[in-house]
Amino acid sequence: MKTNRLLSMLLLAGMIAAPMSAKTAKQDYSFLNGKTGAVTFIRLSEENFKDIINGRLGSKIEKFIYNDSLMGNLSMLKSGRVDFVMTPNISADYIAQRNPDLKSVIFPVDNNLVMMLRDSDVKLRDSFDAAIGKLKASGKLAELYKKWITDLPAGQEPAAATIEKTSYPETIYVGVSGDLPPLDYVAADGKPAGYNIALLAEISKVIEKNIEILSLDSRARITALHSKKIDVFFWTVRPNSKLQENFNNKTAGAERMSKKFIITKPYCAVKSAVLLKK
Repeated sequence: MKTNRLLSMLLLAGMIAAPMSAKTAKQDYSFLNGKTGAVTFIRLSEENFKDIINGRLGSKIEKFIYNDSLMGNLSMLKSGRVDFVMTPNISADYIAQRNPDLKSVIFPVDNNLVMMLRDSDVKLRDSFDAAIGKLKASGKLAELYKKWITDLPAGQEPAAATIEKTSYPETIYVGVSGDLPPLDYVAADGKPAGYNIALLAEISKVIEKNIEILSLDSRARITALHSKKIDVFFWTVRPNSKLQENFNNKTAGAERMSKKFIITKPYCAVKSAVLLKK
């Protein structure tokens, strides 16, 4: 597969951003040289992912290993089977705060969190977009972020957020993997919790539809959406004023994805990061 096609796929996945500015190019990531990293499964081979990330950071990472879950990545890091874990900065900081032996390093790579739906569910996507816009305008989105992320004590896990069942005739099924705490989070008792669940609770009220949460691993998300086991899941893309046009870019992986799926407007900004042992 040609490099430009790989780039399109990785831009879609949100793992890299647009070409670096002069300021970004001065950053030194040589501490990753010769290292092995772990990342939650994405739709790109480990070797190709490594080549793109090295090109993006100017590093010489030796190898990437995919896992189905963030917990699998952390287990490999702590046991010494990998040297670092790549994950969004909010999750990296959250994990580092709760693991004194780890530290997070943030990259100047901006991404946005969105929700993905089937391309046949344009009306549902539009209702989610309207709800996100309303929650942002009212200040509720910022309030949720402050409560569930900014003000979450370092030693505390995200609490369960309740999505109230109502008499609404329609139910929307949302898949969560728990791989982006405290955003997408599943508690030890198996119950989804944290920011995304609190957000969905508010969206449910605005769109007047019941929302039910289904837990599934990251590798199963796209299959579950395509097979209609779920209607929505969370995704990452790079910021762009023409976000939908970027997603629907008719090239390589983007073309294959855009023929089947659509995305909402962004509801949260994140950066790329790595977790390392101190």
